[in-house]
Amino acid sequence: MIHLDHCPLCRNESTRHVLTCQDHTVSGKTFPIVECEHCGFRFTNPRPHPGDLGQYYESEDYTPHQDTSQNVIDTLYRWVRHYTLRSKCRLITNLVDDPPGRLLDFGCGTGEFLAHCQSQGWDARGLDPDETARTVAARQHGLTVEPPGRLQDVPSGHFDVITLWHVLEHVPDLTGTIKALKRTLAPSGTLVVAVPNWLSLDAQFYGEDWAAYDVPRHLSHFRPRDVRRLFARFDLDVAEVRPMRLDAFYVSLLSERYQGGWLLRAPFVALCSTLWTAQSSPRHSAQLYLIRDRTAP
Repeated sequence: MIHLDHCPLCRNESTRHVLTCQDHTVSGKTFPIVECEHCGFRFTNPRPHPGDLGQYYESEDYTPHQDTSQNVIDTLYRWVRHYTLRSKCRLITNLVDDPPGRLLDFGCGTGEFLAHCQSQGWDARGLDPDETARTVAARQHGLTVEPPGRLQDVPSGHFDVITLWHVLEHVPDLTGTIKALKRTLAPSGTLVVAVPNWLSLDAQFYGEDWAAYDVPRHLSHFRPRDVRRLFARFDLDVAEVRPMRLDAFYVSLLSERYQGGWLLRAPFVALCSTLWTAQSSPRHSAQLYLIRDRTAP
């Protein structure tokens, strides 16, 4: 375990404990979440050493790296993932003047989105740190997925679109990763970043059992202002924020299971969260940020 002595966002050294969350997926251990007393950014601290993080993904219960359905929640996850492939591909297509273009799916997992984009003509490349996920991507889709370190071999300004679908919260080195991604992004390119939002009603309702805290795999816990502030450090601006409405239903189901609660309550909580956010945006359970270089011509 390592202990961060400063906030990853503003580098302030003063933090306060806000939650202790359990790893319901792999270890059963508990991990503290602290909040920076200067900027309010939340992060898991202490946390596993980056070299030890892989062991917290080694479970058949870690749904994003599965290739078989285990239960109703896993089946729902895969159904939603399949349902959204087309809409995600349409999104990135609309971001490019002459599609299809060059795509990097950073943290591509088992490669479903990557494979779909390749089938639509995209020159698409995937990177993921998890060896199991890379193996599944090769077996299921015939993909060659490489470790994130291979990003250093990519020419500057290469990608028209870089996607991080629920990846940024997993990244140990936010500064180094964003610098590397910006270097490989074309001047007119777009970063597409999806992350959970702990200001959402479902997060407030479930508290320490909110499934999107997902410690210790989730190292950073974002609000919209945190995302804007983080990328502004690199002259990158949030051009647009969009809701990811289906996430509230999946996260609420998982949260009910963690609480030993009533699964039929989950859709009601998710619906309330979605309706509540309409009056107090931006407070969706998860949100999608379109990010561009402010210095680009």
